[in-house]
Amino acid sequence: MIKTWRLQTYRLLGDDRPASSLARGINAVIILLIVLNVIATVLETVASIYAAYAVYFDRFDVFSIVVFTIEYIGRIWIAIDEKAARGQGRFMARLRYMVSPLALIDLVAIAPFYLSVFFAIDLRVLRVFRLLRLFKLTRYWSALNLLWRVLRDEAAVIGTALFLLLVTMVLASGAMFLVERQAQPDSFGSIPAAMWWTVTTLTSVGYGDVVPVTVVGKILAGLISLIGIGMVAFPSGILAAGFIEQISRGKKVYREQVDAVLAEALPEDAVAATLEKSRAELGLSLQEASDIVATESEKIQHRQYCPHCGEALHHDSPTD
Repeated sequence: MIKTWRLQTYRLLGDDRPASSLARGINAVIILLIVLNVIATVLETVASIYAAYAVYFDRFDVFSIVVFTIEYIGRIWIAIDEKAARGQGRFMARLRYMVSPLALIDLVAIAPFYLSVFFAIDLRVLRVFRLLRLFKLTRYWSALNLLWRVLRDEAAVIGTALFLLLVTMVLASGAMFLVERQAQPDSFGSIPAAMWWTVTTLTSVGYGDVVPVTVVGKILAGLISLIGIGMVAFPSGILAAGFIEQISRGKKVYREQVDAVLAEALPEDAVAATLEKSRAELGLSLQEASDIVATESEKIQHRQYCPHCGEALHHDSPTD
């Protein structure tokens, strides 16, 4: 009976199961609860609002913690039924899930509440930590999963770009320290002090609270500004290229999955559920997925019928 309950829970919460109407409904409720938690956390920082509705805020937080805790425990319980856990023992399968990024996000969402029970934690700090529950949306929002895949695949290149930006900032700060320290000892009296001006200049923010006054300093500031335009845009270009690559790769994978599913001649409901789950995981829009399905269906149609006379083609099965 326990196994039956676990399988029923898996059909509702499992990440690799075809989503039923009830499972989609549960996901929608959890997404709404996450959004309401963020809104509540923001409103609680307004002293007058929190003073008037403190009881309701606290009750809502406890209710949310109960729901998120049940969800977290439930996902650990059904971890042994996930496809990725096949061939592993119960303990290792659940441990593997508990250290996965999504499980750690779920844990971070509830951990501050339980820590506050055993340790004295400033309530204002605890409320801010509740904003971390927003990261739980990565499980339900395919666009965030797409962003995560881009960051993971381009981590080395992005790290190189950030390192170059850091080197540029240090060198620019050192140069401004040398040329401006005598004219403005308060603003450029040390390299760390000069870094504030360098950061605002490289990022093209330019607050204007600190500006070079020497001729050499102004010339150097102009060069640093030009360098900053390219350096700050560099990571943005990497991310844009990564998104394009991920979307292209996702379309290719989805096209292969469409071919495989259509070739199996599965029931229409099973085909729709399988392809919808793949579409959501790959971060494709409904229009993109629909175009791919239409194109691949047409290709299969052409392979089955003669393009000239329209008669069905008979393929002889291979013989020994």
